[in-house]
Order: sequence, then C-alpha cells, then structure tokens
Amino acid sequence: MLSEQLIEVISRRYGHQLNLNLNVNLNQAERIVAGDLRFTPLSGTHQVWECAFEVNAQTQRVIVKQLHEHDGQAFSFASTFALQQRLFAMGMAAEPIYLGSQISSCANGKSTGHDLLWVEAFVPAADTEQSATPVQSLTLSQTLARALAQLHKAPIDTSIRQLDPINQCKALISNLHTSNVTNATNATNTAHKLTQELDTLLNDMQQLTLHHNEPVLCHNDLHLSHVRADYTCVDWEYAAMGPRYFDVAMCVVINQLSDNEQTQLFTQYAQLTQKNIDEVAQQTALYIRLALIINHAWALLL
Repeated sequence: MLSEQLIEVISRRYGHQLNLNLNVNLNQAERIVAGDLRFTPLSGTHQVWECAFEVNAQTQRVIVKQLHEHDGQAFSFASTFALQQRLFAMGMAAEPIYLGSQISSCANGKSTGHDLLWVEAFVPAADTEQSATPVQSLTLSQTLARALAQLHKAPIDTSIRQLDPINQCKALISNLHTSNVTNATNATNTAHKLTQELDTLLNDMQQLTLHHNEPVLCHNDLHLSHVRADYTCVDWEYAAMGPRYFDVAMCVVINQLSDNEQTQLFTQYAQLTQKNIDEVAQQTALYIRLALIINHAWALLL
C-alpha cells in the first residue's frame, strides 16, 4: 500500500496533479493501473515498480521502491541516497528523487508501517535507441567489464563509506547465530561451516600477496540488468569504496558467468584497467570464494 507521499513527490517534481487510488495493493505480480499511474512490478530484494504517467502528452517514468531493513544490510538507506546523489552528479547513477519516512506496508494481511519510500529517475536499458552508446553488439562479459572498469576509475575520495568484505562476511556469519531465522539450528550449523570455509580462505589469502587492492568505487551487486543506458548503473545499496577484485568477483557470482565468460571478463577488464591478466584472474578467484560465503549467509538473513 503506498501512501500520499508518492503523489506529493511526483506532483512536486513534475508540477502535475495526479489521481491515485490509495487503497490499491501493489503486492501483486501483474501490471496495475491506479488512477493516473501505471505500475509495473520489477524483480529485486525489495518491492520495486516502474511507475509511468502522462505529463503534457508525454510519458514520464520513475522507479518506486518500498524499502525494508534486513540483517544482511551493510549500510543505511540514507547513506545510499547520499552516495547516489554524488554519483548522479558524475553521470554514473540514476537521479535519486526522494527518500521518505515510514510508509504503510502490508505483510500477511497486517500493516507493519516500517518500510521507506524511495523514488528515483528512470534510466532506459542499455540496448535501447535512447542510449548514446548502445551495447547490443557487445557480449555479456564485455559489457560487465566496461561497467566495472568505469566504476573503478572513478575519481572518488576516501570520504565515501568503506566496505571491508572480510569483516562484512564475519558480521553476517555472526548474525546467523543471533538472528531470528526460520530454522535456527540449520542457521547455526551453516554458520560453523561458513566459518571453516572463511578460515581456510583467509589462510590461502595470506599465502598470496594481494596487489593493486587499493580501495576503489565498487558497486558490489553489478548484475547485467543494473547496467543501463550509457553505462549508468542502478541499485547502489551495497556500493562503497573497497577492493576492486571483490567487486569483480561479486559480478562473476551474481551473473553466474561460465568459465569461458569469466576468461573474457578478466581479459577485457585487464585491458581496460591496465592490469596483468594473471593477477586479475588469480585474485578474483580468491574473492569469488569470499563472495559465495557472503551470499550464502546473506540469503539466510534476508
């Protein structure tokens, strides 16, 4: 259930009074028409919709998110909003329009009232004619490599929030012991197993000198669908300054790249960032193991 905040945000933004049936429940899988607004549900961790409406005979679109906090969350939504404002100014992110206070939400037929309303500008997909640099001729690996390289070259200072993925991994595993998950016994057993895997990984990391691991701007959730027109990226919830090869590793895991696609990604990324291909492959392989542990723990806490 959306509140009147959405109407106020859009009306203020576009100077256009809209009509919305506030009783419409958007917790459905199909496209919904509510007054002057057309909602198309999108996939994601949170409830997300593409919202379209007409202003002066032209279709306008925004992305509407109903955010909820969870135990796997690394940063506050306010921090993400502030970061995205800076990235939008650099032409790297969708414009964040509004982050609201608590809105009415519905779970199991009962109102919880603990979610936040997020509104941001719509950015067309990368393969549309609206893109100045269409990427339909590029492979999956080439597109991801170019997006990663652009992020990692960004002139971002260290005042931006930091992410130590190893400490984050430890925190997630620790949360498995204390969080109210569905199967507490299974979560505890999984926590012990993941701890052993992490200890082995940390030992292997000590045997290898990690090069060029200075903090860079990392998306940390770069699925292909997050790369939009002109390599503008969306969904910055987990973004932070961090190790570049962890970002590459998360990209590999999230997109489920095959061995051949990984080789293409590493080769293209090494060329674009002027890194040694063996270094890219070797260090990313270690961080892939860390990414898999993090994703396993995160999935149980969501």
